[in-house]
Amino acid sequence: MDDEALKSPPSLARGDARVVTLNASVDGVEPALVVTTHAGSQYAFNVPEGFARLALECKIRPTGKLRAVFAADDSAASLGGLTGLILRLSADGHERLAVVGPSGTSAQVEGARKCTRWVHPEVDGVELCANSKRCGGIGCYADNAVTVWPLFLEDTCECLVCEWENHRRQTATTSDEEEDVDEGGHIGGEQSEGVEDDKMASPSSRVKMTSTDNTKTACVGYVCEVKEFDDAPGVRIAIIHVKSMDLIARLDQNPTLNCFASKDLHSLDAMFHCSPTDVADAPGYKSWLESVDCEHFFCRAQNELGFRASARMSLRLNTVDAESFPIPRAFGDSDAKQRVSDKFTSLGLCACVHIRKNTVAKCEVDHVVFRPDDVDPDAVLNELATKHPELAAAAQASLTRIHRKEMVDLEENGDAETSQAVASNLKSRLMRGLIGRKKQKIENDTEVIFLGTGSAEPNKYRGSSGILTELPRSVAAKTSKTWMMLDCGEGTVGSIQRMFGCATMKRIVKNLKVVWISHHHADHMLGVRGLLEVHARVCNAPLTLVGPRVLEEWLHTCGVSQNLYHFVHSRDLFAGPFGRLPPPPPPTKLQSVSRSPLPPPPPLDEGNQRHSIFDQSNASAKSMESRLMQLCGLSRFEAVAVEHCRDAAALVVGSPSGWSLAYSGDCRPSRGFARAAKGCALMIHEATFDNELSDHAVRKRHSTTAEALQIAADAGVKHIVLTHFSQRYPKAIYLDEVKIKPIIAFDGFRLRYSQLERVQNLQHIITMVNGVSSSNVDKI
Repeated sequence: MDDEALKSPPSLARGDARVVTLNASVDGVEPALVVTTHAGSQYAFNVPEGFARLALECKIRPTGKLRAVFAADDSAASLGGLTGLILRLSADGHERLAVVGPSGTSAQVEGARKCTRWVHPEVDGVELCANSKRCGGIGCYADNAVTVWPLFLEDTCECLVCEWENHRRQTATTSDEEEDVDEGGHIGGEQSEGVEDDKMASPSSRVKMTSTDNTKTACVGYVCEVKEFDDAPGVRIAIIHVKSMDLIARLDQNPTLNCFASKDLHSLDAMFHCSPTDVADAPGYKSWLESVDCEHFFCRAQNELGFRASARMSLRLNTVDAESFPIPRAFGDSDAKQRVSDKFTSLGLCACVHIRKNTVAKCEVDHVVFRPDDVDPDAVLNELATKHPELAAAAQASLTRIHRKEMVDLEENGDAETSQAVASNLKSRLMRGLIGRKKQKIENDTEVIFLGTGSAEPNKYRGSSGILTELPRSVAAKTSKTWMMLDCGEGTVGSIQRMFGCATMKRIVKNLKVVWISHHHADHMLGVRGLLEVHARVCNAPLTLVGPRVLEEWLHTCGVSQNLYHFVHSRDLFAGPFGRLPPPPPPTKLQSVSRSPLPPPPPLDEGNQRHSIFDQSNASAKSMESRLMQLCGLSRFEAVAVEHCRDAAALVVGSPSGWSLAYSGDCRPSRGFARAAKGCALMIHEATFDNELSDHAVRKRHSTTAEALQIAADAGVKHIVLTHFSQRYPKAIYLDEVKIKPIIAFDGFRLRYSQLERVQNLQHIITMVNGVSSSNVDKI
């Protein structure tokens, strides 16, 4: 951890350990542990999606002494944050990292190499396996600071710790006879080359990969033993992650766990439980943990908010416009009770447990030293009212909404049904025309939700790119809202959960029609794996992904089942060599009364029909574009090649009712995109850099604010939203005299088409609330 984060933690004696928990259930960040030894060596157990950003905000970023990451499996919940962690370590000059886990772990390392580049650290995938003594695989991980054993439910051999202790005794005898003691670690019962105390041996020189097929094995955690001197054992802890109820009955079949429960040969000092709440609260699980005599800690704190700087910003912006900047669901669920056994000591965000070898009280819990300040809505909004008295009434209204638990939700629009009833009763041509216009207005009044508005590396205010777009729907059809996602960076699903809660997040994911990935950079697609995992749990049909070829290659490398998605190469949606003509202008008021809009494509049933439109047998009948339009109920789905990286593309979509949207992705200013977006109702364009950093924009193939606004002017769009901001502009940008007033996007920003002009006129107040002025931020 960073030295500045160590406010006043007690020092560690030889053989002691410090364990810090990172878990933010509100933000969808699964539990992770960072273990530190007396010499400063660090080990992370799980690096879930959102890990690097949460560690950054909580000032618990791993140091250059992070030696290894241990994963319970190869899912996004265990390794979804690996790429983000590697990039963070690379920026800090890290040298070497081992990524250790069951079968599939190495594929995640190779997957990281697919979507990003780095020189350092040197990263090695190390795969452990069950019954290693029989199949020739790796029994454990060891270096000069720790020994770590995996806990596979399929293990039928001897207890791994007993086996290791026997090996140590034999090694000690041999060393005494030869008078040549090796100070290095051991792997799988084989002695390794010696390593110095302050250096870590190369994982590739110490381990071998298993060739045994262990795709069906279940790893439920690890036992970690800290070394006091050479191979003399220090404290010993277990990290347990039982992912489902059906695994509980098999826990006492594992030889190592069974040995801890039934023998006096060795013992545990502490057990850290990362299992889901319903599993940990099950009678069978509680009965099993009572058989292991040690201190038990529950690491999954319910309703724990992790990204607190962003939450404070949402509170302040809510005073400007409650519709566009709603209060996240997290504040309404803060009083919910956690169902968990009293046998556990519950650990909140950044709780620190000091585990000591030579003391009566083995474990000392500190909930304060690393924990970031809690979000107090009263304090945040009262401070805002003090600075800006003109917002005092609005601040009080925001507090009232919080106290009444009037949180954000997805309201369904019921106006359409009433309007149709009136039309059928009156039977009037004029009234039918008026109702037709009302219906069209309702269909087109969709919303765009900005989930992440940061650039390459997220900061505490802005996450990785992700935009949720409501698709227009026929008011005659009583259907739920359907969605399209524009880019899906790491933590995108967690952002939906933070805004709406877990149940609504699942509903949104279930109703996703398509995910558009503009290009293959990590900050735009790392969240796809986690999204697919959630989608598979709530929907039987595969999810349609449209994007660059590297996206498909990355998913294949990571071992994601092709049954979970259907991939469409965005290049297949490019226009011909001469481009397409711009769409016709929207109908005039007279035309809209006398002529009803074109009917949308017929809706698709859930399940197999959604998959069937992409079957190769249908390839000759319909173009890929028309099949996507049918899937989404659109009349236009066009990709536009842009200058950024290979296969980078912008997107222009439209509906029969006149609704339209243009999204740039990451790119240099594109005339082709401006032509394709001609007359669109809304353009979303990246604005990574300020005008004064135009050289940076050219070198990194991004756009400046002025360039984005010029593209909007060339396209003739009335409204443009700027997003994808560099870390230089974490809160907002200062708006000077501009021809087109842009709307600045923030994480958690909800924008309805009917409110575009109103929100556009609020930008100066938003700038004021965020404390941005011409004196501290460069002008546009």
